[in-house]
Amino acid sequence: MKCDGHGFWLGLVAGALLTYSHIGMIKAVASKKKKVVRAPGNKAWRMSKWVKCGGVVRTQGLCGDFSKMPGSSVGQQTEEALAALDAILKDAGVERKDLIAITIFIADYKNDFEEMNKVYDAWVDKTGLPTRLCVQAGMGVAKVEVRAEAYCGEDDE
Repeated sequence: MKCDGHGFWLGLVAGALLTYSHIGMIKAVASKKKKVVRAPGNKAWRMSKWVKCGGVVRTQGLCGDFSKMPGSSVGQQTEEALAALDAILKDAGVERKDLIAITIFIADYKNDFEEMNKVYDAWVDKTGLPTRLCVQAGMGVAKVEVRAEAYCGEDDE
């Protein structure tokens, strides 16, 4: 492919204008600082249980009861993680129907995916289905970990 002089300069100018417009958008977003509300977790020096910002609640990752691991099934661990998620949603002032995204980490996708899905399908609010991402991850004795985001309304400004 041959590049003539005009195409080069036109691309250079277009790129500069695009970059300049992005800088303007970044400044506009930065000038509208959002209020952040944090709920200390059980390891408050390391993380929050949940964070509210920009109309969204984001939770920490949640596993089942570690005192029952490694003997507990993926179904039991999923039930316990989702029960912990329910408690966090209530604490943050939202409900299952407000969920917009769930991420599920599963240790053995091939063997445990269907059992986890049975528990999840019975739990999730069918009137407000969130997006969902499920990935395999090495997690020590935990077989499943759940993290979620929920809509909580606009922040007070």
